[in-house]
Amino acid sequence: MDSGTRNSGKLFDRMPPCLSNQETPRRLGSRTAMGLGAGTSGEAFDETPRKKSKLETDAAVLSWASLPSDILGVVLSLLPCFADRANVGAVCHHWRSQILQDLHPPLPLLVLPKFKFWCLCSGVPNRAAWSVQMPQEAAAGDVRCVGSFQEWLVCVAPVRDRGTQYRKFDGECFMVNASSHKVVRLPHLSTFTHGLSGYSHKALPVIPVDTGLGVVYFTTGDKYTMSLRKVALSASPDSGSKCIAVASSYHGLTQTLALWQPGMNSWHVCNGLPIVGPKDLAFYQGKLYVLSRFVPRLYTFELEEDGRGVVVSRVKHYVIDTLRNHHIQRCGELIYNIVVWRDNLLLITRRYHTTADTYSPKREVRQVQVFVLNFGTNTCGLTEIHNFDGDCVFVDSCGCNSFPAGLHGDEGDLVYFVDQYRKYDISNFNPSYDTFVYNVRNGTTRPFSVELSPNNFGAPNGKLDVPVWLLTSK
Repeated sequence: MDSGTRNSGKLFDRMPPCLSNQETPRRLGSRTAMGLGAGTSGEAFDETPRKKSKLETDAAVLSWASLPSDILGVVLSLLPCFADRANVGAVCHHWRSQILQDLHPPLPLLVLPKFKFWCLCSGVPNRAAWSVQMPQEAAAGDVRCVGSFQEWLVCVAPVRDRGTQYRKFDGECFMVNASSHKVVRLPHLSTFTHGLSGYSHKALPVIPVDTGLGVVYFTTGDKYTMSLRKVALSASPDSGSKCIAVASSYHGLTQTLALWQPGMNSWHVCNGLPIVGPKDLAFYQGKLYVLSRFVPRLYTFELEEDGRGVVVSRVKHYVIDTLRNHHIQRCGELIYNIVVWRDNLLLITRRYHTTADTYSPKREVRQVQVFVLNFGTNTCGLTEIHNFDGDCVFVDSCGCNSFPAGLHGDEGDLVYFVDQYRKYDISNFNPSYDTFVYNVRNGTTRPFSVELSPNNFGAPNGKLDVPVWLLTSK
């Protein structure tokens, strides 16, 4: 693969620097500027704020509030960074209400461990990431992100109310809105007793049954323990019961998928052969798609609702024709992702060359391909594409999203990868990541300038907090 300097596509390079990523630290308002409800005293922009009297504060707010809405709209349209827009909204209520009006979505944010945010529009390294104040639920040092949807982050924390041997399991789970700080709690991720109400257990044969892929066991009302790797949402939590959460859990030999929607007081759990191994998850046209990340196996889970909440009614396996003979020569050589782009479900493949160095193996990306999945009765065809009509795709360890980069006049047709591929090296904590940008038009790659090293994390062994893309709508 050509990784030379001919790639002229540097997304966001034409953007003005993100004001929130400058080297000189600035004091934010009394509440975080990431929350659009930040203080209204104007201190979000002050280098050395002094205490002001109420009369001074009221006069300053009135002065700022008199700025005509059309002028303010022009200013906001020139601020593609979410944090800069939030700083503007911190000045006064009038400015904040203007931000909530129709604007193009801000550029994506990379949420780093301990809720540090990095904005793409600056192009500066990770040292310029800024910390934000979060609700009390997310303030603990052992909370980590396992997924995102628009302004919402899905967070988990280890079991805290039992002995240290139980901290290998996750306990609290909640969703937090990075703009409003609204928190939605989900059921506890580990229950240690039987006897929950509504117990049921059924075996769902994988269709077609002659594939030998066995069954998926769907259980409600039973005890469970989980350690989440990723969570996908079907819709915003603001949509009520339309929001379905699916969580992928992996701990030791136990691998499960768990389902939840508002109104349920426990998780519904699936296990079986289609659940085994690292997975990518996507909701598409009312179904849940589950893709094995290291082998080309794609499953659809058809979902229904009954008095217990969301349930799985059918599981189907699709053979991906042109990939059926692909196999893994060594771990990690082939990696697959799925992402919803406009009205299509895309398959992204990465092929790597890995050297045989036991202590520090070297990886080099050799090929990236993007396909539209064309579904038949039991098979799935592939159509390779070489553009996203100006959009971009963002891939992390918890999921994939597409973004209309052209709305800001930036170059599109790029894939941004920030994806973990190794968690441990021998017995040491040593996370490694693919961080590069791929141009689907000309097949070139270039480095991605965010630094991700163990020093950025500080998470306990076994509870790695991975970076997550946040693609907000406002």
